[in-house]
Amino acid sequence: MMKRFLLSTAVVLALTATGGAAYKAAADTGPPGPDMSQPPGPPGPDGQPGAPGRGPWGGPGHFWGQGWGPGGKGGPGGRDRDNKFSLFAPIPNRNLTGADVKIIATAMLLEHGNHSWAVSNTVTEPDKSIQFSFTTQHGDVIATFAVDPASGKFKRIS
Repeated sequence: MMKRFLLSTAVVLALTATGGAAYKAAADTGPPGPDMSQPPGPPGPDGQPGAPGRGPWGGPGHFWGQGWGPGGKGGPGGRDRDNKFSLFAPIPNRNLTGADVKIIATAMLLEHGNHSWAVSNTVTEPDKSIQFSFTTQHGDVIATFAVDPASGKFKRIS
């Protein structure tokens, strides 16, 4: 019994060490970071040191949200990304109709595996919002939502 325990412990340690070494090797293959020994570059057009979208020393970096990511200017998810190759590019005005909103609401129910509720009372209001209700099989209203047809944003009413 002790022999089996020691053997299994040795196997776990060997696999952990191998996995850790592979992880470290993969992490070390990225490009080198900015050279912090150099002074900052001249201010960019935005008044920040370094070139726009670069770190404070002119190299690639994440200086005050100027790098990649949701707050940055470039890269996937950045606000200046090129959407011509996106599968679903953002559209300024979606022009949703009552039928579109009903399809989207039904898809939301199905996405969450709810086959017993239904979408009903789809109405276009005078303020151009489209309202609908989730109802049970017996017709009881569970919740009512308003959708902005231009942006597609949902707002719960009741």
